[in-house]
Amino acid sequence: MMNKFFFTLLCGFLICAATVTVHAQRIDDVQYYREFQVESHDGKYGLLFRGEVVVPYEYDEIVAQHDNRGFTSKQGDKYGIIGVGVTNYIPDVSVGSFSQQSWIYLLKKGIGRKNNMYLVVSVVPCEFDKIEYIDSRFWVSKSGLKGIYYSHGARILPCEFDEIQNVDGRYWVNKNGLNGIYYSHGGRILPCEFDEIKNIDGRYWVSKSGLKGIYYSHGARILPCEFDEIKIVDGRYWVSKGDLNGVYYSHGARILPCEFNEIKNINGKYWVSKGNLKGIYYSHGARILPCEFDKIELISDGKYLAYKDGKKSLYSSSGSRLQTDFDVIYSTN
Repeated sequence: MMNKFFFTLLCGFLICAATVTVHAQRIDDVQYYREFQVESHDGKYGLLFRGEVVVPYEYDEIVAQHDNRGFTSKQGDKYGIIGVGVTNYIPDVSVGSFSQQSWIYLLKKGIGRKNNMYLVVSVVPCEFDKIEYIDSRFWVSKSGLKGIYYSHGARILPCEFDEIQNVDGRYWVNKNGLNGIYYSHGGRILPCEFDEIKNIDGRYWVSKSGLKGIYYSHGARILPCEFDEIKIVDGRYWVSKGDLNGVYYSHGARILPCEFNEIKNINGKYWVSKGNLKGIYYSHGARILPCEFDKIELISDGKYLAYKDGKKSLYSSSGSRLQTDFDVIYSTN
């Protein structure tokens, strides 16, 4: 009897659970975009959503782009953007890229693929001379300057550049003869301040006012833009500034400061000179002999014979002084 009771109770629970369990239907956002409609009234155009006016009848023209995911508008001879987007937050129009636009209508809460999605319409004023819809983005121009907006109306690049090129999915920009690079979402990689930028082996070699530097592809600096020349030698950067030279690792850490008139790699060690004085450093930059000798000779067993102020001293291969204060008579031979 007890078993029958529990069996009946269990069946009732399962039946009740089955009646209240609802599997939410996956809704395609495109469905909502297609419910926008451009309509004219007294010779002016507006935008409707499900029969309700969301953009007033004040435009000479509204043209849908890419399944109604964005619209271009026209007033007189100027063009604007009516952006349509799905977002999971209500944008703060006072900050960021939305500050120059008006989010004019919050259409519906609870649409899309999540319950907290919002379908919104934004308006960018009719202030552009030309707008092209390229790769789901609005490329705008005004008084010869160019910028880019998302289809939902958020700004990617302000309309202040003379040229914008899409290179490997990034925006290379030019302004007043200077160049910079931005991510496709508008984040800055390199500021627009360089005379030239070249992508060499995945790194950006830049020049400004005749000086050169190197940056990683994500914008972090490897070498500051302050050298006259930069060369790759055995995977390291040999730099020069005026008559002075230095050596840096490929990640930008300094091996030898840019203060030597000459640097030579001899048997894996750097022989340096500054003026008429000479010294020796390990390949990782640690000093073996300071740059204060008139002459240095490599002798047997890797030892060094160093000359200074008319005297000579004997040093080990690691730079330890073994013997000193020998008088030297210089030979002219």
